[in-house]
Amino acid sequence: MITNPLGSGICVILAIVVFIILCYKNVHTGIAALIATIIAALGSTDSFYTSLFEVFPAGVASLVKLMFFVFTMSGLLSFLMDQTGCSRAVGNTMIKLLGNDRAWMAISATAVILMLGGVGTFMLVVGVVAAPLMKAANLPRKVGMIAAQGIAPAINFCMPVPNVPGSLPNMFLGTSLFDAPVLSIATGLVAIALFLFYQLHLVKQARAKGEGYDGDMSAELDLNEDELPSFGTSILPLISVVVAAIVFSKISYMSDTYTTWATQLVALAQLVGILVLVALHFPRCKKIGFAKIVSRGCPAMWGFLLLAGCVYGFGQVVTKAAVVAPVQEWVMGLSLNPYITAMLSVAIIAALCADGISAMMIWLPVFGPQYLEMGVNAGALRRLVLCTTQTFDSLPHAQSIANTLGVFGLTHKQGYKDLFVTTVIFPVIFSIFCCICCMIFYAV
Repeated sequence: MITNPLGSGICVILAIVVFIILCYKNVHTGIAALIATIIAALGSTDSFYTSLFEVFPAGVASLVKLMFFVFTMSGLLSFLMDQTGCSRAVGNTMIKLLGNDRAWMAISATAVILMLGGVGTFMLVVGVVAAPLMKAANLPRKVGMIAAQGIAPAINFCMPVPNVPGSLPNMFLGTSLFDAPVLSIATGLVAIALFLFYQLHLVKQARAKGEGYDGDMSAELDLNEDELPSFGTSILPLISVVVAAIVFSKISYMSDTYTTWATQLVALAQLVGILVLVALHFPRCKKIGFAKIVSRGCPAMWGFLLLAGCVYGFGQVVTKAAVVAPVQEWVMGLSLNPYITAMLSVAIIAALCADGISAMMIWLPVFGPQYLEMGVNAGALRRLVLCTTQTFDSLPHAQSIANTLGVFGLTHKQGYKDLFVTTVIFPVIFSIFCCICCMIFYAV
């Protein structure tokens, strides 16, 4: 294998470029990750055999093992919300409160509610009502796409909410979901302000250019609530998830062998939401069929989990590249504030992985203990790491980008420019804000 830093770096860069090209050619992300892994393995300090047949599959397996129940519960909750009509009831209420001309606000509000409940498949749920909402408002689909996805970094990675990303740093930093709440909320408010500014700009721009709805003209939104559950009983399961997560965060698991307890708290909180939903809508669930609910709901996100595992496996092979150690030494050797070097190193790894979760899972075990030893505040570091993973994780070959564009039926050419602004440029801005706050209020 190529063990000199220059040659190894070329292999890593080539692997990422190939990854991007293959994704643009609509090659399955898992296959693209595997092909990119083969190229990256050429510059690894491990043998080619070890990289391809041990490191890569081990990375896939480790992420699946860690996140299996979280993804399973998320898929089940999302399926139940959709099949019982709760998602539509929430969406319809938002429309009535805000009006058709503010349809994008209804999409954003619905997405926020689902994200607060830890529904990992919120994009698929919001996609159910997004097209008819955009048609009613006569706005392009990209406006609805940004309304749903553009707010996600602010809620999922800045605010103190119970979700998959927020649970990951806890097992490495000894933190909880709600550490450094003031820092989290302040960063989240900056992120929300940036999103609202751009969203209003998109709407104004579309009106000025006369750009109307550009999707399926047969899309209709059923506002008849006769067969839908009430808004109160529809939103209560999501509220129960948030409340349960707050309660569970106060519980400590004493076994040293059970290191993923903080992560599984999210799954347990979502299970509470599922039980509440079933209790409130038992006749609807019985009509759907519990066998169907379990058989289709539980595996709903397994495909996404496996894809995330493949990307993570690719990231694990990249971390074995000969160029990584010199880069790590360079970052750690910078005569800068630890929070600045933390932000830089997370951003670099996020760019290499093109996936926020994978970036965290690579950064936390490698760098996390070193920064804690420096005396940085664990809660502040947790928030900084979370928001910084969003800086360069949404490059064109990212799975999240492909999923978002797919839900709204857009190509990279049609929608990626706006996604780049809201998922790359804005996260850079609010991550810098978070870093400055860390240096001022959580000084080492």
